[in-house]
Amino acid sequence: MLTVAVLVVPASAYFSSQNLETKAERMIEIADAALEKVMALVDTVESNDTIWVLITGAGLDGDFYGNVSLVLEEGTPLGSRTTETADVSGEGWVYLNASKEALLVAETAEEYQAVIDYARDALTIFRDVYRAINVILVDVGVDIEQPLQAEVIQEAIDRSQTRVDELKALISAEAPIYQKLIDAEGNLTEAMGFLPANVEDAKSSLREANVLISEVCQYLKEVAQDLNPQRIRDYCDEAGQYRERTRNKFRGAWDEGFDVNAFLQGFGYQNEDDFMARFQEMIQNAEGTEDLEDVLEDLEEIGRTIRETDQAFTTEMGRYREQHGHAESGSGFGQNMGGYGGSGGSGQTGFGSGQ
Repeated sequence: MLTVAVLVVPASAYFSSQNLETKAERMIEIADAALEKVMALVDTVESNDTIWVLITGAGLDGDFYGNVSLVLEEGTPLGSRTTETADVSGEGWVYLNASKEALLVAETAEEYQAVIDYARDALTIFRDVYRAINVILVDVGVDIEQPLQAEVIQEAIDRSQTRVDELKALISAEAPIYQKLIDAEGNLTEAMGFLPANVEDAKSSLREANVLISEVCQYLKEVAQDLNPQRIRDYCDEAGQYRERTRNKFRGAWDEGFDVNAFLQGFGYQNEDDFMARFQEMIQNAEGTEDLEDVLEDLEEIGRTIRETDQAFTTEMGRYREQHGHAESGSGFGQNMGGYGGSGGSGQTGFGSGQ
């Protein structure tokens, strides 16, 4: 709960494409390994006559192969005990294949992130199929103590990943503490790769991730304690100044023939007056709120509005000037606003920077 992301920029802007490329390749390897574990379990089940008799006797062979079909390419045999093949490519295979194809052409940080997302989606499906097959084994009385333990750990990993995602969304990627979240996410990814076969190593990686997450949370608590009323007022005053500078920039844009109202409608505002009124309302909310958590949320909203609108305005004005032959002048209206955990350098206000 404890953050003010006044300058939250994508992690990809601060971590090289090479690092993301390595992570993308690793995620594909993990997903591939998970698929192999699923198919190894399928082979184990099919090769054991006793287990197979129990499954077919319970009428669960259809469920068994239905799950298997989710991880296979169209036309692939479902197993050794059936002549059926996958009618369509399974969702898990589709995601894994998409990640591999995307990796071949990826160059930017965003493209490598797409590879990671595809591979993670595939991994999720492979885990779900593995669990589903083990549920079938439970139903027919086969001992699955190890898979059940792995499932509990997986749930813990998912909870920690959710926490990492929440913290990443709230902390500036410029902050040194942000790297701890990247490291924690790497540990969680590693833990997922160990499951379901290697429970102990998965536990170890999960513990390492949670230590890092705890350090980040402690850091945020300490910074929040330093966020006194005067600093909040100072920030709100500066936000008010940016509001007026924004008005001036919009006025200049109108003079050049740029339709500011149409631009702002893309962000859900009716027109320039609506944007200015709502921005002022955010400032007043932050100034008039006594609850620390609410103040932080209000300041986060101000920062997000400045960041998103500034980036888009700068880009659109650049395009407009190129199309209409205007000389470039000035830049975005929020570029000097500091961020929670930011550098707090000259001309900046960065909570946690010591200023």
